[in-house]
Amino acid sequence: MRRTNACQTSSRGEAILRFLLLAISFTLILSGFLPLLSKAFADSPDTISVKLDASQIQPRPLEQLTGQAITRTYSNAWKNMETALAENRPDLLDESFVGYAHDKLMAEVKAQQSKGLSTRYIDHGHQVQAIFYSPEGSAVQLQDTAKLEIQLLDGDKVVASQDVTRKYVAIVTVVEDSWKVRVLDGVPAF
Repeated sequence: MRRTNACQTSSRGEAILRFLLLAISFTLILSGFLPLLSKAFADSPDTISVKLDASQIQPRPLEQLTGQAITRTYSNAWKNMETALAENRPDLLDESFVGYAHDKLMAEVKAQQSKGLSTRYIDHGHQVQAIFYSPEGSAVQLQDTAKLEIQLLDGDKVVASQDVTRKYVAIVTVVEDSWKVRVLDGVPAF
């Protein structure tokens, strides 16, 4: 009888040890896949892809956190602009734009609204070069090469569509403790 209890205790111990090893193995495997999954799902449809290169910026370097804030701001600005033009909602521009850029986009939304049109952007990403960072740190000039599909809609009907690569000059400035786009102009070349 003693031998049976010893065998049962031994087999239970082995089963617990196997279970623990299996659980640890599973945890290690899962921890290896989580970073891959987060990268795979990082760019949601609500995010505009912006790749910022600040390696040639003058007269001072762009701090890492500032670069991240500008990338996020610029991406959100494009998303807000695209939604404002698609839904004829000029109120969406207030979050991301000020000054000249705000006024110009507001006029564009109102003009298409008066004609019963809307513009849909299918955004394929932006390669952005930061070229100037003001000495006091309040403004950054960007050169953006954007790949876009632009559709003009009359109601739900697409009346024109074109795939384009466009160049933009943007100036992002500090406004009320956050960054906003002050200038966004299409240009033929840099």
